[in-house]
Amino acid sequence: MGIISLPLVGLVSLVCLVIKAIIHFTTKTSAPNPFNENSCKEVKAKITDHKQRDAVLKQGFSPDKVPENLDAIVIGSGIGGLSVAALLAKSGKKVLVLEQHDQAGGCCHTFIEKGYEFDVGIHYIGELTSQTLMKTYIDQITNGQLEWATMSDDYDVVMFAEKGQEPRKYPVVSGDGKWKEYLKKTFPAEAKNIDKFFKLVEDVQPSSSYAVMVKFIPLWAVWLLKVTGFFKYFTNFYEWNGKTCKEVVWGLTDNQELRDIFCYSFGDYGTPPSMSGFPMQTLLFSHFSQGSSYPVGGASEIAFNIIPVIEAAGGKVLVRAEVTQIIIDGKGRACGVEVKKGTEPVNVAAPLIISDAGVYNTFERLLPLDIASSSRLWPLIQTSTHGCGYMSVFVGLNCDAEELDIFHKKNAWVFTGNDIDKLTVDYLNLSREEGLDADIPLLFISFPSTKDPEWKKKYPGKTTMALVTLMPYHWLEEWENERVMKRGDEYDSLKKIFGHKAVEQASNIFPSIKDHIDYINIGTPLSNRYYLGTPRGEIYGLDHTSERFSIWNNAILRPQTDVPGVYLTGQDICSCGFAGALWGGLLCATSILQRNVRSDLERLHHTVHSIAKTKAKTE
Repeated sequence: MGIISLPLVGLVSLVCLVIKAIIHFTTKTSAPNPFNENSCKEVKAKITDHKQRDAVLKQGFSPDKVPENLDAIVIGSGIGGLSVAALLAKSGKKVLVLEQHDQAGGCCHTFIEKGYEFDVGIHYIGELTSQTLMKTYIDQITNGQLEWATMSDDYDVVMFAEKGQEPRKYPVVSGDGKWKEYLKKTFPAEAKNIDKFFKLVEDVQPSSSYAVMVKFIPLWAVWLLKVTGFFKYFTNFYEWNGKTCKEVVWGLTDNQELRDIFCYSFGDYGTPPSMSGFPMQTLLFSHFSQGSSYPVGGASEIAFNIIPVIEAAGGKVLVRAEVTQIIIDGKGRACGVEVKKGTEPVNVAAPLIISDAGVYNTFERLLPLDIASSSRLWPLIQTSTHGCGYMSVFVGLNCDAEELDIFHKKNAWVFTGNDIDKLTVDYLNLSREEGLDADIPLLFISFPSTKDPEWKKKYPGKTTMALVTLMPYHWLEEWENERVMKRGDEYDSLKKIFGHKAVEQASNIFPSIKDHIDYINIGTPLSNRYYLGTPRGEIYGLDHTSERFSIWNNAILRPQTDVPGVYLTGQDICSCGFAGALWGGLLCATSILQRNVRSDLERLHHTVHSIAKTKAKTE
């Protein structure tokens, strides 16, 4: 009696050490608070003049445009790069963002061809239909100038379209409990299993917030929590991550169509249900549970409204600025970057280098091999897999959307049959020749022009359609070193076959578009490699497998690398898509500023949200 056993003493000591590490992180306040005050201003009229927009989005790199005495350089202008740059700027830092493409934005940029404007990567975003924490975050890094249009309540429609049969359609409905109730009415015999599924989503999703703490506590603490199994007292994320989405869902019901509906949107992170951990699907459903939104004016409005925030602190966002290497000084610390400019490279100095180019590009291409191979991330990079490549098809239709029998403000997820996991895995394992003869098993179909309330003002009498599907990189790998637009007749022929197959399948779903197809542009994984800088045509970075989100891998995929002065932002340190990369920017700013930026944001959000509620009551 009164004597504590040695294992319990060790356990208590472990808990105390971890809590001490967390408190140490959360109480650091040395740097200025980027959310010190509400920076939202009255929304100005949209600027549609292309010259004015290009002056912001297409500022070409030259040495004389580089600001003096930089605090940081960001490689890549995707939302992960722009968000961390904006947060640092709001803390008084002078930041230079360098983009290898000819315009800023990464997957948030648009392009104009034949009188049509196409959005390359933003199809819909959740958590923006009300004043959420994420919306407050975006408002602050855009001075409140970025507006969002709410999509249809049934923002997604799952469709099973076997040959010779009428497609079976299942809408995904936003709003508290509405989708669950719809599914229970549609599958009455599965009511209990449907309840179990949504209860699991409700129980597992919140755990992801606590799982992020491994990116900030010391790695020795992570190791101790892992080997002792004590992590389960902080979060059940890693326990559930050890179970694949397929394993969990297949264990709930024998109804294959319902299984597929539960897993339908795995294309949003690119990893089939048999390979991804169950928490990924819960995150996705939670993200869209209250509906989805689209940027008013198109995706280019995102970068267009963040760049002025960066420039206000003396920074710049410059394009046509391919970074060829991160420069390391004699003490092993990053001190700048080398930028490709004509025949002579240009060196730009800064004490901090932040990479939004992904871990593969950062460690396999940008850092010197001796430095990269000595990093704790090197084994992970050598054993992990790239996300799957993607094909995108951009279609211009020469009439108003109202003249067509298409989906307005919603997306279609079209599958060629049941067991979508097997269909997808089998397709990805085909040879190129076999793929040429096969139907595309998963086709995402969207009409972006119907989502943007500003579209008709700019492009009357025109409609756009976007088709997206998975495509293995190895099908086209032999042309990876050929120049863009000059890869030869065989490549062009293959690209057209796959692209037109997608258009044909979409036309079978929406026959009214057939007589109005005016323009087709096909982007393959090689297009993604060229325009977005992705090594193997992936748009979601590291493959979102359960192994990628294991405790140790999640911990070492942290913003601060073990190369002094080098930080990571974007999808690879958080999760994929716009929201994942956006929060990756906040995590990176947290690490650099050495303060709990999320808590800063939450305090401001509470004030903003309270004001909004009061205003709503008085109106």
